[in-house]
Amino acid sequence: MGKDKTEKASTSDRIAWFLQKHRKVLLALVIIMVSGVALSVAYFIVRGVMEKKAIAKVEVFEQRINDLGITDENAKSAEVEALLEEINSFAQSSFGYAAARSYSLAADIYFSRSEWKMAEESWVLSAGKAPKIYLYPLSLFNAAVAAEEQGMPETAIDYYNKSLEFSGIYPAAARARFNIARLHEERKNTNSALDAYRELIEKNPDSPWANLAHNRLIVLEKN
Repeated sequence: MGKDKTEKASTSDRIAWFLQKHRKVLLALVIIMVSGVALSVAYFIVRGVMEKKAIAKVEVFEQRINDLGITDENAKSAEVEALLEEINSFAQSSFGYAAARSYSLAADIYFSRSEWKMAEESWVLSAGKAPKIYLYPLSLFNAAVAAEEQGMPETAIDYYNKSLEFSGIYPAAARARFNIARLHEERKNTNSALDAYRELIEKNPDSPWANLAHNRLIVLEKN
C-alpha cells in the first residue's frame, strides 16, 4: 500500500517537473492553438461578410439585366457590352455562389447574342465555381445546349452526363437523359440510344420525358 502511494507521488513529481521545465514551450503551444482558433473564426466571419456583399452585387447585376430587357436588337449594344465586361471582371475576382451566378449571367447574355462558344465557356466556369449547389448541373446542362448549337454532339453528351453526377435535386435530369439518348440516336448509335432511353424510364419513370422515351424505344426496337 505504501509502495503504491510512493509510486503515485513519484509520478506526480515527474509530471510537475516536466511541466515546470517545459513551461515556456507549452505556453507557446497553447498561444499558437488559441491564435489559430481565433484566426479561423475571424476568417469565416470576414468570408461571410464578403460573400453577402458579393451576392448583393450579383443581385444588382440581375436587376440591371432585367432593366435593360436584353433582346436580339440590343444584345450587342454598348450598354450591354459594358455590363458584360463588368460582370466578367467581377466573376473573375469572386468565389462560390457569387462567382458561379455571375458567370451564368454572362453566359445568358452570350446565348442571347448567339455567341455559343462564349456561352459554353461561361457556363463551364459557372459549374466550376459551384460544384456543390444546383447551379452545377444547371450550368452544365446549358453548356451542353450551347455545344449542340455549335454542332458538337459528343461534347454535349459529355456535359449532359456530367450534369447527372450532381447528387442533389436536379429537375432537368430526365430531360438531360432524353437529350443524351436523342443525340446518340441522331448519330446512329442505336444501342447507346436504347440504353439511354431505358435508363431514363428506369430512373425517371414519372417524367413526361419517360413517355417520349417509351415511344422512341418502340420505333427503334422495330427497326
